[in-house]
Amino acid sequence: MKLNLKVFTILTLAGTVALTGCSANKSGSGSSAEPTKAAKTETGAAPVNVNWFVTAGGWNPPQWSTDSGTVNGQITKKTGLTFSYNIPAQDGDTKLSLLMVSSSEFPDVITTVGPDMSQKLTKSGKVWKLDEFLQKYDPQSHLLKDFPADIKKQLVKRDGDWYAIPSHMASDDLKKQFPASSSYFADKAKYGDNKGIYINTNILKQAGLSLDDLKTEDGLLTALKKVKDMNLAVNGQSVIPLQLSGKGYQGQTLQFLERTFGAMPIDKDGKYRDILFAPETKHAFEFLFKTAQGGYFDPGQMTMDDAAFEANLLAGRVFCFIGNAGNGHFEKLDFWVSPGVILSNQGTKPVFAHYSEPGAGWMQTFISKTAKEPEHLAKWLDFMTSPEGMTLAHYGIEGVHYTKNDKGLIVKTDKGIQDVKDSTKTGVDIFWQFANMSYFDHMDPAPTKREGPDGLAQMEATTAYGRAKEVVTYEGSVLTLPGEFLTPGGKNVTIKTQEEQYMLSQISKIILAKDQASFNQFYDEFIAKLKELKVPELDAGKDVELQKKSKEMGVTVKGTNS
Repeated sequence: MKLNLKVFTILTLAGTVALTGCSANKSGSGSSAEPTKAAKTETGAAPVNVNWFVTAGGWNPPQWSTDSGTVNGQITKKTGLTFSYNIPAQDGDTKLSLLMVSSSEFPDVITTVGPDMSQKLTKSGKVWKLDEFLQKYDPQSHLLKDFPADIKKQLVKRDGDWYAIPSHMASDDLKKQFPASSSYFADKAKYGDNKGIYINTNILKQAGLSLDDLKTEDGLLTALKKVKDMNLAVNGQSVIPLQLSGKGYQGQTLQFLERTFGAMPIDKDGKYRDILFAPETKHAFEFLFKTAQGGYFDPGQMTMDDAAFEANLLAGRVFCFIGNAGNGHFEKLDFWVSPGVILSNQGTKPVFAHYSEPGAGWMQTFISKTAKEPEHLAKWLDFMTSPEGMTLAHYGIEGVHYTKNDKGLIVKTDKGIQDVKDSTKTGVDIFWQFANMSYFDHMDPAPTKREGPDGLAQMEATTAYGRAKEVVTYEGSVLTLPGEFLTPGGKNVTIKTQEEQYMLSQISKIILAKDQASFNQFYDEFIAKLKELKVPELDAGKDVELQKKSKEMGVTVKGTNS
């Protein structure tokens, strides 16, 4: 699944979204002229195995195969490596932290999510600075010559040096290396955002509604009530008026509601203020409170894993989904459309952060100083980030999974499309750790059909919010924090962790309050507790960094609404 980078901006701005899942399934067989032969390494030597620890439990690769007709087998042929995975279904960060202090068997390769674990790793002294690693073990690596300087700058700011290969890279420097094949991709980069509101057009028609009816808060609430009262069904299953994005709703559903109602982490005076203190955030809570009161979603949605709520979406029984387009399976479902915004009944303006500086990626992949096969791993990093390696990992095997058109652009075969859907069995497009969005935009032709992966339906839906005339954009890069601000074990991290833990239970309690009086009481208690946890003290520190960054960039950002 090719994921839009903007899905992950929340990792640097509003906390880490928890992902859970399980370890690998067994690999399916690939299609090739020699489907049963093991891939020989280019040196002719037998492949060697290394251990790969990944804290993103939602990543579910197939068991490693050396079959030459598979992506994995081709990687083995090029690098001489096979991999054993350690992917904890939960508490991956905790388990990695324990390995850092107690284990002599530290993993060879480590992939983490979010800045906290990156900084713990770099400060532990257990992982390589990549400049030093590559100069020692692969001095001819292209990474020493063409790794994008603007992304490297962000990684050094965060970690103090260049330690990691980030996933889902996109930047101006990368676009110079890999110019987009079409203006379609420029528009996608400018306006795209996977967090949004998505409407099932089949149910919309059944209910006699139009998309314009849903562009206001009151209009959407009226539509949800109508759909509920009609007792509609799809294939014998009752229609769900509103679907939240499961147990990750605070990082998906709620964050979209915050921005469409105009909440920002900067106040009218241009000072940093935790977005939870913004009046528009309270309004987002209140919107969900009203939908809960109306019975438009079941409270059990707040604890669903991805598979459970995606099953509702795939069944076609959800009228309105507010969450991440990546969960909407646009490659299978072309009925999704988006009104773009939900205009607040309080008259506030929707807001949209634009980042003139690149992000530091989502997944972060490190090499352990105790890695058993450093020469092979250096070659692996070089290959996986090269055009050849990125093409293999993302698109598969030429002639099997894709062909090239007369412009040299990738055209997926039917098998290629299917094997991407079955990536957890086939390995095609499973190595998200090396996703390079600028390279994909360089190799992909602009779609001409609504359906299919990254088709026009998904483009229209995921850019609807950014294109809406009511939306006010602001420079989000001023909100990035230097790495030392969240030093592991420091006061700032302690406050941040306590805040995030408290949010998980208390926000749900506010939304599911039995009546308006209880809602107000729980909200007031929530704000009081945030102050007790010293969140304003953390905000003061962030404001110092905000003012420094604003001065450095020559940009002044002030709150659009409150």
